Amino acid sequence: MSRVNGRQPDLEEMTSNKADEIAEQRYGREFSELPAPLQMQVWMEAEREVADKIATQNDLTYDRMRENGHKSKEECEAFWGELELQRRLGK
Repeated sequence: MSRVNGRQPDLEEMTSNKADEIAEQRYGREFSELPAPLQMQVWMEAEREVADKIATQNDLTYDRMRENGHKSKEECEAFWGELELQRRLGK
């Protein structure tokens, strides 16, 4: 079975890409060409949009997991907590 060797962009890279996109769409200029106060405003908007996108993706993933019979977050945390306790006790 082959695996796709893709790299997931980090949060800062995602925010930077979104800030570039917003600057180009809204102001017709590159992010780095905007005045500093406007850069800050655009960056903050980009951070919010990226955070919302990630939260939505996480919610969808969690919903799919639940539909496929996976345990709730609380059940998983309790399970892993018990495994860690057993490991620490040498069992």
